[in-house]
Amino acid sequence: MLKTEIVDIINNLEEKTIQTRRKIHENPELEFEEFKTSELVCDRLDSIGVPYIKNVAKTGIVATVRGKSGGRTVALRADMDALPLIEKSGAKYASKINGKMHACGHDAHTAILLSVCEVFNKIKNEFCGNVKFIFQPAEEGVGGAEVMIKEGVLKDPDVSACLALHVDPNIEVGKITVRPGFVYASPDEFYITVKGKGGHCAEPHLCVDPITVAAEIVSAVKTTPKGKLGAIVGVTKIDGGTATNIIPDEVKLCGTARSTGFEERANLKNMIESKTEEICKKYGAHAEVNFVELFPPLINDEKIADIVRQAAEEELGAENVSSGEPTMAGEDFAYFAKELPSAIFKLGCGNVEKNIVYPLHSPMFNIDENCMKIGVRVFVNSALKLLEW
Repeated sequence: MLKTEIVDIINNLEEKTIQTRRKIHENPELEFEEFKTSELVCDRLDSIGVPYIKNVAKTGIVATVRGKSGGRTVALRADMDALPLIEKSGAKYASKINGKMHACGHDAHTAILLSVCEVFNKIKNEFCGNVKFIFQPAEEGVGGAEVMIKEGVLKDPDVSACLALHVDPNIEVGKITVRPGFVYASPDEFYITVKGKGGHCAEPHLCVDPITVAAEIVSAVKTTPKGKLGAIVGVTKIDGGTATNIIPDEVKLCGTARSTGFEERANLKNMIESKTEEICKKYGAHAEVNFVELFPPLINDEKIADIVRQAAEEELGAENVSSGEPTMAGEDFAYFAKELPSAIFKLGCGNVEKNIVYPLHSPMFNIDENCMKIGVRVFVNSALKLLEW
């Protein structure tokens, strides 16, 4: 009976889920500026009578639906921020804010989680335990997840497991992927300032050319994986020099260092620092290296991922659930996964027939909105299983 009731609730919420997503999509906000989005979330929570705490990590919200006494607490997370991008999708609900766009699907994540919250609020007398709903700011590059954790979102009541989803246009709508172990890489950054001795280009013997040094550093640290995965170091920007007849005093370069595990991450940092020092020493130059650790690698807990797989197979059929492929992109849900057993699954939102084929972070990105009800179904069933785990 509960299963039938849940299906009816989700079906009845489908149009509300879509319209909520479109409203968020039209009004994108960047990291830690999600004030209108936060207000929309709070208004929806007020309308269904779910208590919440707002202004967590500035614009984040944490809502809790409490079931019958006893049982564990499970957390579900959605990110809310958009990207600094001019939308070119042509959708009738395209961004109204020039230079800002929901090109990574966070609008869909938030709308889905709001409907999941409404489902649990309607069945709160049917399960034991609690479900926390974490509406997180600043996933894009800043790491709002870490801030929310530091401000206590996993406490009072203490969370036992955490789930998230991410839409993926590379996966056909109606399908999901979930895998144990490595899913997303750590998208770290490095900044190197090479300091030489400038002068006239006609007298290079009197100078220490930082451009030559920097060029050799680029060649030494850059990695090219043989397959799709593996450690990636790429220099993406070089800045130095002012004229064709001047050897500059310094050159700045920066790039990305992506790894699939914590040991590999440390090795990349050591490699960049040691090779830079070695090359500078050879030329008589000096360098300052700043290695900035962003999100850790995202490692799905094996048991949690298996529970999500079982839940998804019950909802969609085993033929529509697979392990999929990991990616060298980053995802700050990794902070949650580092703290407690967690898993993220990828929700197919692509549709070739509708020309919904453009990748995440593209100005043409869009989703097949039929995926949203599927996301709600898998989230709800997974959380119910985790409450009984």
